[in-house]
Amino acid sequence: MRLDELKRSIRLRVFNSREIYDYLKKLFEDEEKITLEFNPNPEPRLSLPGVKIDNSEIYFHAIPKQNELESFIKAIKIVAEGVKGGSEIRIITFVAPVCPNCRATVDSINTLARKYAIEHHVVDATMFHDFAERHGVMSVPTTFIGRMRFVGALTPSKAEKWIRDAMNRDYRDYIIEKLASGEIEDVKAIVVEEKLGELLGELMGHEEFIVRLGAMATAEALEGEKEVVEGVKKAVRKLLTHEDARIREDAAMMLGMLGGEEDVKELENLISEGGRVADSAREAVEEIRRRDNG
Repeated sequence: MRLDELKRSIRLRVFNSREIYDYLKKLFEDEEKITLEFNPNPEPRLSLPGVKIDNSEIYFHAIPKQNELESFIKAIKIVAEGVKGGSEIRIITFVAPVCPNCRATVDSINTLARKYAIEHHVVDATMFHDFAERHGVMSVPTTFIGRMRFVGALTPSKAEKWIRDAMNRDYRDYIIEKLASGEIEDVKAIVVEEKLGELLGELMGHEEFIVRLGAMATAEALEGEKEVVEGVKKAVRKLLTHEDARIREDAAMMLGMLGGEEDVKELENLISEGGRVADSAREAVEEIRRRDNG
């Protein structure tokens, strides 16, 4: 393997794995621009064995073979050309040596290291299966961009969008996509972690029914998360005056589940509207008073 075209020399720092070190030493034994360094301790970010590529924040927790090797070589070339320093967002991509879609995802993210200060860990799920299991990985590629989770290949444009959103802590599009696909557990996790109750409540007024339905189901499942519920109620109260009667009806129903005596007056105002909205508001008031009366 010849890497004479590298624009500069690259140092590979191997952590806590003689197996990885010996493999890379043999792989690059004729490469003048590749040097290896061994550290007996685990890589400190994830506490796993692995290899860090020079001064970048790109790590491979793997013995890079087959598809992983192709991505590893490409990552070395990217780093040699220059990447943005620092670490504004952590990304973990779980892969496997024979995974046909993993390389595209890994390469898309590593290429973006030229533009964004990303910390990217490529983890072989077959080598570190306990670590993958703790992250709920059932198939590869699975990628965590900050707190967002994606299963399947990511195109360069999608990877860049989600990286930008994660850096800006803008989770609206992510939650909408997850609600539309029925991935409620992912929504629950990020809503609790990022305290996004108000955003979840706002999405009960979304134009797509499946998104509204998913948002309501998520809020009901998070009924015990007090801070989340307060955010949901704040947004849902505003929906009581929405122009769409279906959304007013759903908002009344949600306040019946999550609201309190402070919501009764606004709900009673809806009863005079008549129709399904009034029925929903009436039932909500009854539910609140039944709950308050024990």
